[in-house]
Amino acid sequence: MFGIATEEPSIESAPKAFAVLPENLKAVTWFTRLQTQWQVGMNGPVGLRYDVFLLWARDEGVKRRDRTWILEDLRLMEREFLAALR
Repeated sequence: MFGIATEEPSIESAPKAFAVLPENLKAVTWFTRLQTQWQVGMNGPVGLRYDVFLLWARDEGVKRRDRTWILEDLRLMEREFLAALR
């Protein structure tokens, strides 16, 4: 209608798997581990709980310098995820 597709994309049309570059594997792994740690507002997710990441990473012995770059990568994935939702 009006040149706009009315069909929603289906889960079947989504890619089943994708490649993760080795240099991104740690950050992607952390992103998936944090999937239950979103701050949620009235309109849905607003951001990840960085305090949880920092606590878990420290408890697992992740070095401080590694936590810094992993957190930066998490912020990038978080921004893109939130943009895709909107």
